[in-house]
Amino acid sequence: MERRKKRQHRQKQQQQQQSDDNIRHARSRKLSLSLDIVSRPSPSPSRVDGIRSLLSREIYSLHEHIAQSSHSVGSLAQVDRKFSDPEFLPTPESIARGDEGTGFLGAKYQGRVAGWLRPERIRWSSEDKQYPLALFNQPHPKDIIQGRLGNCWLIAALSLIAEVPQILYKVMITKRYNPAGLYRVRLCNQGIWQVVTVDDLLPVSTSNSLVFSRSKKKQLFAPLIEKALAKMHGSYMTLKSGRCDEGLQTLTGEPCEVLFLRSSDPEKKPDLNQIWTSILQSRTKGYLMTCPCSNKRFSEQTFSRMGLESDHAYSILDARQVNSQRLVRLRNPWGEKEWKGALNENWTKWPKALKNKLSTPSANDGVFWMPWEQMPSFFSSVTICKVNANWHEARKRGQFSDFSSTITSVYGLDCPYGAELEIEVFNAGDGNYYNRLKDPDVDLFLILLSSNGHCRAYKHDVDYYITLSTSVPPGRYTILAGSMSVVNYLVYPAFNLVVHGSQPFVVHDQPSSYELVADAFHAVALRANNRQDMGGGVSILTFDDNGNFGLVCENKSNRTVRLSSNFQGSKNVLSSRHAFQMVDTIPAKTQQLIAIFTRKMFSNDVQIAYQASGELLDPDHYIRARNNPPIPSQALGLHILRSTY
Repeated sequence: MERRKKRQHRQKQQQQQQSDDNIRHARSRKLSLSLDIVSRPSPSPSRVDGIRSLLSREIYSLHEHIAQSSHSVGSLAQVDRKFSDPEFLPTPESIARGDEGTGFLGAKYQGRVAGWLRPERIRWSSEDKQYPLALFNQPHPKDIIQGRLGNCWLIAALSLIAEVPQILYKVMITKRYNPAGLYRVRLCNQGIWQVVTVDDLLPVSTSNSLVFSRSKKKQLFAPLIEKALAKMHGSYMTLKSGRCDEGLQTLTGEPCEVLFLRSSDPEKKPDLNQIWTSILQSRTKGYLMTCPCSNKRFSEQTFSRMGLESDHAYSILDARQVNSQRLVRLRNPWGEKEWKGALNENWTKWPKALKNKLSTPSANDGVFWMPWEQMPSFFSSVTICKVNANWHEARKRGQFSDFSSTITSVYGLDCPYGAELEIEVFNAGDGNYYNRLKDPDVDLFLILLSSNGHCRAYKHDVDYYITLSTSVPPGRYTILAGSMSVVNYLVYPAFNLVVHGSQPFVVHDQPSSYELVADAFHAVALRANNRQDMGGGVSILTFDDNGNFGLVCENKSNRTVRLSSNFQGSKNVLSSRHAFQMVDTIPAKTQQLIAIFTRKMFSNDVQIAYQASGELLDPDHYIRARNNPPIPSQALGLHILRSTY
């Protein structure tokens, strides 16, 4: 009897331990000062929709990167010893929720799903039946197949990191197939790491086959990662479109750089030789690379004739230069449909020496070589994800303030050894939830100031994130992050700031007075070095970046100047003064940022056209500063008068 009680006690402990293990992761003399300038149009940037063996040491440290868990694992529902996620139910709302489900696309996606099944009951292909269920089984890029969901941006990124298991394994906190059906997935959401818990109930068709992504050899990592991302954003349908850089950021948390292969402005054609050099260097460093297939000049039929899929993301697996021949090896995440132009596998003009040096595919598996010179015709950009095992990093959350009082989005940066820096700022929506399909891209800027107030680097764009890449010597710096949305729309989005550095650094909060903003943009104007001398000690300084334009009046004379500026010929921009005609009186020995114009519609070109004229005023009568129209209160820090030096 005593032995029976002990045995029952041990069995109860073992069951409890197994259960625990399953749940553990303006009078006087006039100066004829006039300026009449019409700038060239600034084209709208194209939407953006490799890697080999890295060092085998740990690329990430879990305690450094997991900033929060997006969902707790308390109160887990257990049904027949299988975990069922109460936060992401196997219902149509998880396929397309709310108003998503009532639209045509939502109904279409919901109609594709006949039910939800566990992996043990899913119908696998005849080639996969021989394998046991596994989370990973020697994963390879060819193993990942995109399903009936327009998320090639994610699948292309996933196939890239499958080249480096050290990265792929870090996405899955759960490392093995779990019979209890509970898995934890680690994803980077707008620059902040989150852990998402999911069950293994997966959407299937009427034939009990997986509807969305799958991985060959009965591996579960692809559909589980896809499900975790669907849960993080609310539904599978929220994943239906995206950009290559977003996919890589989500899976790696690393900084991305986008290199455009084409421009609508003939005077701003990209340097394709320099881009090619960057690609080769990135290949050597083990960076991940991908590219969207897109060109509005071509029809879908043209793409199809060449074996390409338009508006589709491809992975760059390799890049080679053999003598004068430049080649890129690409992969279609569908695992099929290949390039039919020069260098395709059936091309009869392959130079023998070249073919011997390359591993040419022999099957229709979506992998192919194509000449680099033809890439710009069919692909709009190259995205480089700078995966680096030696990065030092910092991640900060915040909320943008306007420019009427203390600025909350200012940080001190101490770099005792100097460093190569990648500074990113992400729009984080309301700070609690970011809707990747509905939350609009916002105006974002980053300014890096040295300790003497000089501008080291500046970036300004309308997007869901921006990246500022620069190198700095040892010293102390100030990072100013901001958004003109607080002035233009009275919207105060939350943001996430991410800094990667090649050497150790420290980032700390540094709330600052609103005068910092005016000083910072004047430093940006000085760095741009675009000065128009109006005579009498008065100058106009301008700066621009990605269609965003600023004008500063610098009055080093001993008299007040009245400056009249007219921007009414400008197109697709918003004014920080809420006006396009302004008259400002600027006292002696002062300077003022007259206005900043930011892109209104991302998809349309920007044109800045302005006229400026000024007159020096009687110092006995005109001393005080005046602004017409008045400066909006939320923009006071932008346009406040500052002393000249």
